[in-house]
Amino acid sequence: MLDADEAVELRTLQARAYGRAGALNAAEAARLRELESAKTRVATPPEATRPEPRAPEPARDAPATTSDAVPVGAAVGAGEEISSPAEPPVTRPPRDDSALAALRQHWRLAAAITGVFVVIGLVLGWLLFADRGPAPMQLSAQQEQWQSAIVASGDFDPGSVRAVAEDEGVVIWFATKNERADVCLVLGHEDATAPACTTQEQAEILGLTARLTKPVSQNQTYDIEAQMFLTHGGEPAVITRSYITSPQSTSMFASPEEADAATTLAEETGLERRTITVVGYDDGVPIWTGVDMSTQRFCLVYDGSMPDPPMACDEGLMLADADRTLVLDVVDDAETTRYEYQFGYGQQYLTVTRGWEGDDAAGE
Repeated sequence: MLDADEAVELRTLQARAYGRAGALNAAEAARLRELESAKTRVATPPEATRPEPRAPEPARDAPATTSDAVPVGAAVGAGEEISSPAEPPVTRPPRDDSALAALRQHWRLAAAITGVFVVIGLVLGWLLFADRGPAPMQLSAQQEQWQSAIVASGDFDPGSVRAVAEDEGVVIWFATKNERADVCLVLGHEDATAPACTTQEQAEILGLTARLTKPVSQNQTYDIEAQMFLTHGGEPAVITRSYITSPQSTSMFASPEEADAATTLAEETGLERRTITVVGYDDGVPIWTGVDMSTQRFCLVYDGSMPDPPMACDEGLMLADADRTLVLDVVDDAETTRYEYQFGYGQQYLTVTRGWEGDDAAGE
């Protein structure tokens, strides 16, 4: 330990040694080391001496005995005490050493708890953010047979054939070939298939289209068309369209019932069957157009399911002007609905105005 003078001397030497412009000679540096060593030196406590046990004095009221031992149950007089042998002092470890020892003792438990939390975090992250891809499409037993036949053909990479959509009973499959260099779109129904393939780069830029014709009746067929694009992750995005066609018409219809209605409309109104088509709907009721066979006028027809449907025809020849409008007013329950169909070389569209009463009427 340092006395007061040595402590002052130590602080002076440290200020000169560790100051910004301080410097010590060899003797002063040696003295500084001597003082710092003396300051940090811990004196070893002398070994505790064990005091000799003192024999208790006999109690006042008890007869004196020649034995140094105190009988069991003997009373101790006031102001007297029984001395016990001195126990050695207990040395408590420093607090930091106790914490370090406890950490060493329980490090396995701490590591196990940390590992459990890490695993839980990984599982939750996978459940929330993992891209597990689209769910597989459920196929009927018959459709699974169609898929098995496509796989057995060997035209595509093993394990790449995957059903992605269905339209009017026709299944659309995605597949790859040439070790994933090419992507394919395959349409299948019973024994008929319509594959189309291109490179992955072309599919990402332009997409890929395939079409399959499914017979409906002797005079009608369903045309199913599928268009596929690839996402940034390489997954297929498919859009499908289906329509009814027949040899008697170049028009396309949404259902066999609609195609039959076009045939009936031709018989009832005298419109050319090949020119009849649907241009829009009003609450599910079709609005038709067609060319009158006798006058070659372009006509707009409402519904068409009745013997004498509401119809309005253009007064001029069909191709006389670039853009024209057909107007048809239908009265139902004292309310007038106006149908305006603009046609010609420009964009063609149908406007429905409900509750029409004049040019200033508001409608939809």
